[in-house]
Amino acid sequence: MPFIRPQFPPAADIATDYERIRASNQFTNFGPLEREFCERISDYVGGGVHTVTFANATLGLMAALAGVLGRGGGTRGVLVPSFTFAAGPAALEWNGYHPVFIDVETSGLQPSMASAQSALDRYGDAIAGVLLCNSFGIGNVEIDAWLAWAGERGLPMVIDSAAGFGSQYADGSRVGSAGPAEVFSFHATKPFGVGEGGAVVTTDDELARRLMAFQNFGFGEAREAETLGLNAKLPELTAAIGLRRFTGFENALDDRRGVLAAYVAMLEPLGFVFPRNIERSAVCFASVLVPSGADRDLAIAALHADGVGARHYYAPAVHRHPHFAGARCAPSLEQTESAERRILSLPVHDDMDSQVVLRIVEVLRGALA
Repeated sequence: MPFIRPQFPPAADIATDYERIRASNQFTNFGPLEREFCERISDYVGGGVHTVTFANATLGLMAALAGVLGRGGGTRGVLVPSFTFAAGPAALEWNGYHPVFIDVETSGLQPSMASAQSALDRYGDAIAGVLLCNSFGIGNVEIDAWLAWAGERGLPMVIDSAAGFGSQYADGSRVGSAGPAEVFSFHATKPFGVGEGGAVVTTDDELARRLMAFQNFGFGEAREAETLGLNAKLPELTAAIGLRRFTGFENALDDRRGVLAAYVAMLEPLGFVFPRNIERSAVCFASVLVPSGADRDLAIAALHADGVGARHYYAPAVHRHPHFAGARCAPSLEQTESAERRILSLPVHDDMDSQVVLRIVEVLRGALA
């Protein structure tokens, strides 16, 4: 039972799209399929957003941070949770900022506003902005409060919603519709996977223009470099896969949420704790806190022995990675350190057999007994 099982369109469908691309003689550089893919993403997210695609989500993060915060000079920092994937903190450094790691909430596994305020009190004007992460693609239930907090303190914010395409915030709005810029990943490991790819969505017309310049060498309308950019364009064939992935995507989300609901129903009575609002997420995988670190290690060992590809995202937390050793941190990362000891990531697939879920739960029950 692999941890991730990507669901890609049939080869015959992609062959048809490839013939269309050959006929157009436009394999990249904002071809008709890439333009259509952008429109489909914008329509799906709603709220009048613009979509700018990227070759991968890390490039999208770099572009969004450069567009919202501007490029740093190596002295200022940006608040970011340590309990996340390393791509976000790395994108900060590529833009000339230091990551300043903050804690997560006790049970939600989302960034802690109290910890952010503590870090701001500690570092003051050295803080240039916020990289808020929708952990595991789960829409933060406090998103409105975060936007208000950042606005009151004059801190520009980018939202890393990498695994969140298809997720909803607590009010039912789509993840992607909340902030000045939200970043999606379409990596093969994500519920909406195309192989490699990403997108930034925004309601800001001028920001969308800057993002498009970033992905195309910093070129403006005159095809002259007006700003610092990269070659970060999404190829036509990748856009074709993305367009095909919309077919049946809502049914796939229903399947994944059904698997999650089964895990919740059987594991919560055993003391497992699921993050708030996970039921509205696209469910990249099932993230859950086990009762203790010792239990987590026993659980993973038992699952691996039974052939189940379980993981522990995000452990170790980023502030423990060798490259980020010595990074600035909030006064306490207590909940992060608890979460990295207790987090367990269970497989969730489209069309996952209920008997497989039951078997995984039985292995966990036996391990913890």
